[in-house]
Amino acid sequence: MTSDRSIRPISPFGAEADPELILRPTDAGCRELRRMFDEQGLVVFKRLKVMSMERQMEVCRIFGPVLDNPWENMLVSNTRPDGFLGAQKLLWHHDLPYLPRPYIGGSLHALEAEAGTTTTHFASGLAAWERLPQELRAQIESRNGLHVKQKIFDQRNRLADLEPGDVCAVHAVVRHQRQTGKPYIFVSEDLTDSIIGLSPEESEALLEELFAVLYAEGVTYEHRWEVGDLVIWDNETVQHARGDVTPHARTLQRVSIADIGYTDMYPTDLGVHSDQYDATLAAGTGKTKEGVK
Repeated sequence: MTSDRSIRPISPFGAEADPELILRPTDAGCRELRRMFDEQGLVVFKRLKVMSMERQMEVCRIFGPVLDNPWENMLVSNTRPDGFLGAQKLLWHHDLPYLPRPYIGGSLHALEAEAGTTTTHFASGLAAWERLPQELRAQIESRNGLHVKQKIFDQRNRLADLEPGDVCAVHAVVRHQRQTGKPYIFVSEDLTDSIIGLSPEESEALLEELFAVLYAEGVTYEHRWEVGDLVIWDNETVQHARGDVTPHARTLQRVSIADIGYTDMYPTDLGVHSDQYDATLAAGTGKTKEGVK
């Protein structure tokens, strides 16, 4: 059994776990970590020794399947030439909600984190549902949302931003967590274009109400990175964001938790088979394709 000090709640949601639970894993410890992942959606380990990508993947398998390919696992950095998507502000989003099967989870491990470096924010769709007034619940329980592929990094992505062949997906506004069955809100500031069946004005008004609940002051968790930190989250119930990027070095090792990969769900995306994918990553890194800032 795990002790009361092995996993402790953090405010306003999530849990901080003793690194020993993954350094010397036991069946009981892994079950407790998975339970917290399912119920809270966010598990934080602080100041581990820096891990290899392979070791991080091994840890993430406690929480679900991991795909071993560069589309799902990469470095997020504002300094390293082999890092991507690290130099731009990112609005609130789930990773890849525009695919038919969003990824189960994500993880970030700090390889480099200078004092004052950019923080990462997390918001819980589970907790947001609990705070939602009954009349607002009734408005969304039978609604679906349209989620669009990310094409821009500094403002909301909309259907009008897509190009021929780009992917989008429809998901219920209220989904249910895979293991617990608990309801949660599944819309995001960055990648939800609209709520289907409503006029543009009605859709925007309803989304703004949901965003106000999801991102209200005091209900989101801000992680201030130190080297060795590892954050693992349920990508379906929890979304994340990054504010304005500071000049301080920040390199995070990214591993995705998923049973079906991007190219398996969307094999016709020419972007991952051509220069377009490199250009998109470079745009998010603040570099040209040739690596010149």
